[in-house]
Amino acid sequence: MEEVFLGVMDLQEAKNHQVRLKSDGVVLTLKTHSETCTTGCKVTVEVWGKESDREKLEAHFHADYLKHVKGHAPNLEHLSAVYDPTAPEVVCQACGAKFSPTSNECPDCGLVY
Repeated sequence: MEEVFLGVMDLQEAKNHQVRLKSDGVVLTLKTHSETCTTGCKVTVEVWGKESDREKLEAHFHADYLKHVKGHAPNLEHLSAVYDPTAPEVVCQACGAKFSPTSNECPDCGLVY
């Protein structure tokens, strides 16, 4: 069975995903690798899943991402805005506020430019 590399994450987070996915019949394998994993105060592991479970894995991690950014989902239109200091007005890439580029930070959220 071919495995796919899902990423490196904190050991406890990886175990939490492992438990939640097990109830859906999806097996995550946690591996240590000297070049990607750490030990000490924060232990990380490589997380691997079966290629045949790709759709379930994608759905699980997408739902987990949305849970963590609830109410803070990035606005891709704001992120792609170009800060032009010669423009009469600019858009903050973090919060979307419009302000004069003579200020070196967003008046709404404080992002420094």
